[in-house]
Amino acid sequence: MECSETLERMMLALDGELPPEEWRMLESHLEACAPCRAQWERLQAVERVLQRAPLLAPPPGFAERVMARVDRRRAWRRNVLGGLALAMGTAVVILLGLLPGLWTVPGVANFLAFLVYGGDILLGRLSGATRLFLDSLQLLLRALLSLALPLAFCNLVLALALGILWLGIFRHCRPMRIPANGQ
Repeated sequence: MECSETLERMMLALDGELPPEEWRMLESHLEACAPCRAQWERLQAVERVLQRAPLLAPPPGFAERVMARVDRRRAWRRNVLGGLALAMGTAVVILLGLLPGLWTVPGVANFLAFLVYGGDILLGRLSGATRLFLDSLQLLLRALLSLALPLAFCNLVLALALGILWLGIFRHCRPMRIPANGQ
């Protein structure tokens, strides 16, 4: 027996699931191998500590909540994967159904040939258009921000002024006190 096999057998032995013939092989290896024997003694010490530790009961309904969460995740995965498989299958069926008819449409073969042979040109043009779009979006955001910061500052000043005005009015509008004896 090699040292790499002993750890698994040690774990099985601690759980009481190691067959007798493998237990004898483990014992003979532990007698001959000092590092494995030291590891076995450490594992036994940990096992003794764990056996003496008190077991705490889970809170009421814990298992039901955990299993409900597991069931929800399984159902979500099943629904998502099932939906994707259904969508892909539908797309394949539609494509296979339309593909023979597409060859009869004038220009489709030329378009497919253009995609195959001119794809790099198309990709270059799409990348240029995307770059142009992103540059224009960046310019628009800069213009909006250059206008938005002064407007935000003006709004802040206006809100502070209205707040101060409101507090001034509120301070002067105190309710009248009526004496308790009616005078």
